[in-house]
Amino acid sequence: MDVLFRSLLLAQLLGSASESDEEGEPESAHQGPAIPSMPVPVTMPEPDLGGTVPQMPVPEVGSGSAYPIPGSSAASAPPSGGAQAPSTNSTAPPRPLTPDKSDVARSTLAWRLFTAPLYSRLAKVLYDSDDSLPEPTSGNVGYLKLDDYGARNTVDCMCALTRFLQDNKWEAQSVDKFVETLNSQPHWPDKLRNEPHEKHVAYAWMLMNGLLAVIGLKPYLEPSSPPTFAGIVEKIFPPVPDGTAKPEIFSFTARELIEEDFIIQPTTNMLDHLKLVGSAVNVFVLASEQASMLIGYDKNRAARAIGMANLGNEILQSYGALVEGEFHENYRLPISLGMFKIDPDRPRRGQFEDLTVVTGVIRLFRNSSEQDHQPHLLASRVLIIEEALRRRRRWYSRLRRDIHKRKKTEPWMFWGAVLAVFFGVCTVIQTVTSVWSLAVSLS
Repeated sequence: MDVLFRSLLLAQLLGSASESDEEGEPESAHQGPAIPSMPVPVTMPEPDLGGTVPQMPVPEVGSGSAYPIPGSSAASAPPSGGAQAPSTNSTAPPRPLTPDKSDVARSTLAWRLFTAPLYSRLAKVLYDSDDSLPEPTSGNVGYLKLDDYGARNTVDCMCALTRFLQDNKWEAQSVDKFVETLNSQPHWPDKLRNEPHEKHVAYAWMLMNGLLAVIGLKPYLEPSSPPTFAGIVEKIFPPVPDGTAKPEIFSFTARELIEEDFIIQPTTNMLDHLKLVGSAVNVFVLASEQASMLIGYDKNRAARAIGMANLGNEILQSYGALVEGEFHENYRLPISLGMFKIDPDRPRRGQFEDLTVVTGVIRLFRNSSEQDHQPHLLASRVLIIEEALRRRRRWYSRLRRDIHKRKKTEPWMFWGAVLAVFFGVCTVIQTVTSVWSLAVSLS
């Protein structure tokens, strides 16, 4: 009975559910399309591989390769075939050796590559720029290298000397103080460890030689060197005597010096410029490199620290006077005297001619109103040359020079003139004697 009742109740419920679906059909038509059912993926049966999973093949790398592919077995295990993987060294590679003296003498590529960062660091300290160093400065490093002083130690000491000069006034720039400060530093040359104090002082002056971009400081250190670095300026360029005014400008030309029988002596040491030795006037030889160095010499911190920074300007100002009026003859006289150094290969290398560069720089400084045209460091030398010119321009000095020149260049003409004067004097004496004897006879 219970079973029958439950069957009837279930049939009634199914009938009411179907009627409900038919009544709700118009409403579902306005609700948009029904969401399609997602397809159920069909799982394909996998083949039985005996419980192993296949792996992708690893690219083969030669046994000599030092760079195995990361993540592969070759990175941790030696390659097959019994070849052993190269062992990796955890230490840094050894430092390359310093170029030897033969590299310095021949200026090889190894020497240039070795010194490039050293010169750049020195230029930054000395000139506060990344420009190349003047040739005398870099050449001084090479010269000291040939004398068994390390290039790196030399550059370190030159940088230290520049800072020492900047940090101390003239009277405090003691050479002994600098040596005592640096001889305990690791970059002070080992060559001087057991040497006397004089050797240390001589090395300090060699460093100064390079900082000032000069090649002839040694003659001015004899018989004894000054106690301070700034004291060398007065030994090279003595001040004018007391009570004597400095000259206003450079007043003489090279042609005037030649006409008064002075000799123009070219020199590569700019410290000897306009130095009068007998009848020879030393003149610093100019080329493009030297002109470029003189233009920026006032930026040299070592020269500024000892009061010598105006030397570059004064040399160019003196050149403006020496070659005055030579433009019309294309500077033939200065070139013939050796005052200009002309490199004929510069145009071939795509560079300006030396004559164009040098004369352009001279005219720029000579005609500039911003430059100081009065000699200061060279004032005493200018006064000496002007005084010598005044003496040679007197009439009896000219007569004596002309007689000497005639005797040397035209001996036949000279002795002929002497005989003519002698016979003329004899004729005058004979005439006076005849007149006197006639006067006596008549009386």
